[in-house]
Amino acid sequence: MIATRFSMDIAGVFDHYSDSGAGAMALCILIDGSTLIVLGLNGAIASVVILTLDRYWRIVHSSHYRTYHRRWMLYVGLSLPWLDGAATYLLPAIGTTKIVDGSCHPGAFWPSLAMEKVRSLLYESLNNCRSP
Repeated sequence: MIATRFSMDIAGVFDHYSDSGAGAMALCILIDGSTLIVLGLNGAIASVVILTLDRYWRIVHSSHYRTYHRRWMLYVGLSLPWLDGAATYLLPAIGTTKIVDGSCHPGAFWPSLAMEKVRSLLYESLNNCRSP
């Protein structure tokens, strides 16, 4: 996905959006805003953690595993990180991304002034934590 995003950037796909229709907004939100990359990375990491915990439970506590494990538990455990990623990254990106004058602005427009203040405070606190 990162290689696709990089090659589309090199080809000039993201230089100018000719319209602000549904296709352009989907491209802006999912690819140009890196929503799919972040969702995929976080979902994959959380899924590996779920599988590791399942294997630990199966090996270390085998009698408990045989008694209480149901197949649906693994399916729910593997689908929840992806649903969480969609709720955490995709839904906010849909409401805060706009195409203005042919360029994509992901996460730049918030529906209310209070939400914008919260975003700016979080951004400032993250930057203060990173600087020495």
